[in-house]
Amino acid sequence: MMPTPPSADSRYVTPAYGDNPVAMRGSEPLPDEEKTARQAKEEFLRTALERWQLAADAEAEIRREALEDLEFYSGKQWPEGIMADRMKAGRPCLTINRLNQFANQIINQQRQSRPAIQVNPVDNGADPETAEILQGLTRHVELNSHADIAYDTGFMYAVIGGFGYYRILTEYVPGSFDQEILLKPIKNPFTVYYDPTCEEPDYSDAEYAFIVTHFTRAKYKRRFKDSEVAGLSNFQSIGDGEKSWFQGGNIRVAEYFWVEKVKKTLVSLTDGSSIYAEELKRLAGEGKGLPEGVDVEIRNGKPVEREDEVRIVHWCLMNAREILEERIWPGQWIPIIPVLGGELIVDGRRKLFGIVRYAKDPQRRLNFETSAMTEAIALAPKAPWIIAEGQIEGYEHLYETANIRTYSHLPYKPKSVDGQLVPPPMRQTAEPPIQAIAAARATAEADLKATTGIYDAFLGAPGPEQSGKAILARQRQGETANFNLLDNLNRAIEFTGKQLIDLEPKIYDRPGRVLQIVGIDSTRKSVAIGDPYQNKDGVMRIYDLNVGRYDVTLSVGQSYQSKRQEFVESALALVQNSPQIAPMIMDLVVRHFDWPGAAEIADRLKKMLPPNLQEGEGAEMPPEVKAKVDALMQQHEALTAELNAANEELKSKRMELESKERIAEMQAKVDLILGELKANVQSGQAMLQAEMQSIARKLDQLDAEAQRQHEIELAQQTAASAPEPTAAE
Repeated sequence: MMPTPPSADSRYVTPAYGDNPVAMRGSEPLPDEEKTARQAKEEFLRTALERWQLAADAEAEIRREALEDLEFYSGKQWPEGIMADRMKAGRPCLTINRLNQFANQIINQQRQSRPAIQVNPVDNGADPETAEILQGLTRHVELNSHADIAYDTGFMYAVIGGFGYYRILTEYVPGSFDQEILLKPIKNPFTVYYDPTCEEPDYSDAEYAFIVTHFTRAKYKRRFKDSEVAGLSNFQSIGDGEKSWFQGGNIRVAEYFWVEKVKKTLVSLTDGSSIYAEELKRLAGEGKGLPEGVDVEIRNGKPVEREDEVRIVHWCLMNAREILEERIWPGQWIPIIPVLGGELIVDGRRKLFGIVRYAKDPQRRLNFETSAMTEAIALAPKAPWIIAEGQIEGYEHLYETANIRTYSHLPYKPKSVDGQLVPPPMRQTAEPPIQAIAAARATAEADLKATTGIYDAFLGAPGPEQSGKAILARQRQGETANFNLLDNLNRAIEFTGKQLIDLEPKIYDRPGRVLQIVGIDSTRKSVAIGDPYQNKDGVMRIYDLNVGRYDVTLSVGQSYQSKRQEFVESALALVQNSPQIAPMIMDLVVRHFDWPGAAEIADRLKKMLPPNLQEGEGAEMPPEVKAKVDALMQQHEALTAELNAANEELKSKRMELESKERIAEMQAKVDLILGELKANVQSGQAMLQAEMQSIARKLDQLDAEAQRQHEIELAQQTAASAPEPTAAE
């Protein structure tokens, strides 16, 4: 879809620049002027074709590899020669495409965590309320355009082939001269040709770009009746350099964006802002001038000014012979947003790739191993017959169909052709290596997971982990392995936000135009631009989107729906722990419930809030009602104080009771331990006393034995010392 002409504002009409080759407006040209215009047109077309050819040549290898990746991803995974040979031989040629599952894991992960564009004021002229309007307007553009389709399409092609695109365009509101901004997908990324000399990752420094499409001759004639090419009966008059634009009866038409850089004088103002000298002159000519209290800043008797470079983006629709339509794009960047995959510079050549590029060989191996396993199993009962020559003569049809039919007997000739006796025919059986093929297939699957960085836990398969924390840790490994792809999409959406903030003040600029802005919770409200408007605090404001400077950041995380559910769970847990705050927040909690009637119940609960929480609604309350409310509030506070005191007393008694119970329990444990110790001591004392008595008895026995031994020794000594008796004795 092509951008429609912008509004009739003088800023959007193509100016008659002297160096603009396509600015051919004004009075009927004179012959010399016509010749100059024709030469300028030819030079312009020649430059455009050279730029397109340069972009096509620079990206030729990138496009070829990306096209192979897309064809492989879509199921074309067998080389044509090998597949033809196998099909001719009746061999299985299976395609077990696992890449779709791996790619969807990354793509669907992105769909579950949509980035959000955040608008922030960055200078004195900007204010938070206007930033909120710009952000709400940006959300409206995204919702109205179904921008998620554009994001998803660009990201899908980046994941698979390495690059994708989506675009920003403007269209008239039906039945109005107002325009609106839209985000649209580019379903075929190969139709986009970008300036190969740009270096910024978001292509913001590109000097030109093309979006090409092909028309049949009949469709072209209907669309462009006054075109020079539409009147050609054939393409014989087309030059050699233009043949690639007219092939097979089709005509290539290109949207051509190019950037013109213009030098302008920037003047500083006393309030810190700045304005171009041309705009200042225009305001003076219209008798408007600068706002009250603001003037041109003077230093050393001279205005403070400098030369600034302004980017003007031109657009035209062209074929190789003529310009069909043209206009100036109101933004300062080419409105084609790239979403890139992996990027490398190898030997001076740029490469873009997705997850398919390095997963091809494992996927081919998986297909081959699966086909080999199928073939081995299928051919296992079809072992060949070992037969002597002439042995089954006349019975060939029986043996040829023995693999598919059951026969009660198979006759044969016991002699061969040369009359030799031979044994009956037999099959040459062999056990197919099914187990080895299965192991090889498992290795191919492991290689496929390794090359994509996506393992079993990320795919939802059970693993050895037992705790949810361990499972989430394994899943995050797969997310980290491919986070560069998600980050590249975030970079593209951030650049989209910058372009939208640049465009919105220029497209939504009619004073009094009512804009729909969308809040983070998808609630909508209307805001008037350029006219006095009463904000939520009752203050009259004039919202001018052209005043101030704003920047864009990106917030990435859970969707609003997930955050809302998490808020409800957390708020209910808070109410359970602190019941006294329930009356003050229950209206907010109920408003986030999913069931019907939640909003109505929340509104009723909100009316029961005290005046200081009614967001200004209590300011016009009648005095008698206010007195009653104050009395009720005092009574409520007194009851709350009594309840808190009772709760504190109950809490202290509970703590005291719990303390007594704990002390009694501890005392019982101490008594038990002391009883055990005492029993152990008594038992030890008894054992010690018995042991001492045993020792004492042993000592007594030793003493008695020693006494007897002593007495024996004394008796022996006495006998030895006595005189021998005489004969008379």
